[in-house]
Amino acid sequence: MAQFNGTWEDREMDPSMGPFLDAIGLGEFKEKYAGARTTVTYEVNGDKWKISYLNSLYPDKPMVYEIEIGKSFDGKGPDGSDVKTVFTVVSDSEIKEDEKTNFEDGKDRSFVITRKVNGDVMDVVIEAVSANAKMTGKMYRKK
Repeated sequence: MAQFNGTWEDREMDPSMGPFLDAIGLGEFKEKYAGARTTVTYEVNGDKWKISYLNSLYPDKPMVYEIEIGKSFDGKGPDGSDVKTVFTVVSDSEIKEDEKTNFEDGKDRSFVITRKVNGDVMDVVIEAVSANAKMTGKMYRKK
C-alpha cells in the first residue's frame, strides 16, 4: 500500500469521459469538466489513510478525508455533494472504492473506482454501477 504514498496528478482528459458523463446523465457538464485537473495526495499509515483532493474547478475547496480501510466514511465533495465511500485493499498496488454520491444535480449514483499503481503511473477505472458505463484515466506521480 505504500506505493500510493505521495502526490498524484492527472494531466489530460481521457476520451472516455464524454460518453461516460452522457451515460450517467451528466452530459450537460462535459464542457465544465473538460479542463478540470485533479491532484491527490495519499499519506498511508497501515489501514489509516489521509487522502487530500484538490480539483482545479474548486481551487479554494480542498477535500481532506481521513479514512480507515474497510470502514465506511461520509464526506462532502467540493460542490457540496454527499459522498459515502468504503476503501478496500486489493493488493499492495491496488485499491477499490465503493462510492455513492449525489453530485451537483442531486441524483444518487453508485460507482466502483479501481486505482492501480505501476511505478509512477496510476491507472484509474471508474464504473457507474447503474448506468453500466466505464471511464478510464491515468494519474502521474508528482516529483
